[in-house]
Amino acid sequence: MYFYGFSLLNRTKCLFLTFTIWTYGLHLLNNTWLNYAIPMEALAPSIDDILSGRVPRPRDKDAEDRKPMEAWSLELLGITLVPDVLPKTPPFVDRVRADSPAAKADLQVDDLILFVNDHIASSCKNLVEELSYIDRIDPVILTVQRGTRLLDVELTLD
Repeated sequence: MYFYGFSLLNRTKCLFLTFTIWTYGLHLLNNTWLNYAIPMEALAPSIDDILSGRVPRPRDKDAEDRKPMEAWSLELLGITLVPDVLPKTPPFVDRVRADSPAAKADLQVDDLILFVNDHIASSCKNLVEELSYIDRIDPVILTVQRGTRLLDVELTLD
């Protein structure tokens, strides 16, 4: 099966999850495509969590009323994401501003943001939306994939 910007492959009884994004910036001149494959063994615990119901639920429609007056934003965090060119562009970090909360927490270029305070960040737009529910006085905990490792990074305003 193939999906736009995303594919699920089954070959020789191995299941891999891949997604492809076209990057701008440094890769604009050579039209580089980034491809990622995740072996099934790495996904199995998450799939078990989903099937058993241990997954954070999407926000309800009344959550809009509970947004704080002064919420976090990517600018406040000091993060620039890759250009949002696909309907579900994955939230990869493109730049980290020096002396920002992101820099102090050691967030790095090419980190993939997976969760924001235990809510799934499925795309750049979804990440921005999730940040809009977090008050600036509260810490932001990002779960990021850096290479093959998953890391929790806490960001706060000083």
